[in-house]
Amino acid sequence: MGRFIVVITLVMSMVFVQNAFAETFDGAIQEITTRPNTITVDGTVIYGVKINYLLNQYNIDLYEGLDVSVEADEFECSDGTIKNMATAMTVGDVTVQLR
Repeated sequence: MGRFIVVITLVMSMVFVQNAFAETFDGAIQEITTRPNTITVDGTVIYGVKINYLLNQYNIDLYEGLDVSVEADEFECSDGTIKNMATAMTVGDVTVQLR
């Protein structure tokens, strides 16, 4: 029983830490790249934007100048760099969960 409580405590602490680093980026898309799939919003590069998925499943065609709201979690890579990984994107009145 004691191990179970320790495991639950560890899992809950990881969930709270992950949520502490979530941010929302609002603004116009400045740049789009497909390798890797990134967009730049107000000078911040956001990784993991599923460009083809958004177009094929939701008919959302991303382009430079399009106003978006992107929720992203900070992710630390093994080399120590920090990347913003998209978790949800809102375009107009449509919100898509990406992770």
